[in-house]
Amino acid sequence: MSLNQETKTKNIWYFKGQEPLIEAKRKGQNQSFYGALNLKTGKETAITVKRQNSKASIEFLKKLGKIYQNRKIFLIWDNASWHKSKLIKAFLKTTKRFTLMNFPPYTPEFNPQERIWKALRQNVTHNRFEKDFDVLIKDCLKYLNRNNFKSIKFESLFGRD
Repeated sequence: MSLNQETKTKNIWYFKGQEPLIEAKRKGQNQSFYGALNLKTGKETAITVKRQNSKASIEFLKKLGKIYQNRKIFLIWDNASWHKSKLIKAFLKTTKRFTLMNFPPYTPEFNPQERIWKALRQNVTHNRFEKDFDVLIKDCLKYLNRNNFKSIKFESLFGRD
């Protein structure tokens, strides 16, 4: 996910006859996040990265490896080109702990992580202008890493509602 310091407004209340005044910034900084959701426990693991690329993906895989020590990890992720790179393939040859699979191309609706990004935006970034972008980033990480997302329905992703 990529977060930028641009105000986005959604569903606001204001008094009849008065226009709302919303402080907004149109250009600003960007921050990328990597996240993985454990579907069994509802636990999210998220980190910030400077760029979304093969090196950042490998660092994230290493972090997951530390969190889930002595366990095999089955990870389904999107079709970003850096998820299929030579660097990723070389890293995977050094460990037998990961089994990676890609979602079908252009199917974000199948990816449970997309629902986590949506919940993050609804609960942390929408209708909020934070002058200190670092505070917003910390609030996003807190939300992601401290909440349990087991209550979000994922059954419909697989045809079972």
